[in-house]
Amino acid sequence: MFRVLIFLVTLSLLALSITISMLNTSVIEIDLYLHKYSAPIPLFLFISFLIGSFLALLFFLSSYIRHKHEARGLRKILKVKEDEIDSLRKNPLRDDHE
Repeated sequence: MFRVLIFLVTLSLLALSITISMLNTSVIEIDLYLHKYSAPIPLFLFISFLIGSFLALLFFLSSYIRHKHEARGLRKILKVKEDEIDSLRKNPLRDDHE
């Protein structure tokens, strides 16, 4: 049910953004000091959305790779500890203080 709600909200936001972009087709000029770009407003909004999505993906991937590396190290430590526990279980108990 929650996924359907999220899907409907996303679909309605997409329809709203398409409607607004179709109504605002005026051409703007962006001066980036070295070069001037002229294009419709929706094109600049779409490009900025793509750049933001790409940067968010890069940040997510860096965090994902770091956690994956940490998990691999922890799995190695866990394996060593489990092997140590298994070896201690196999050794018979000795009573040396009699």
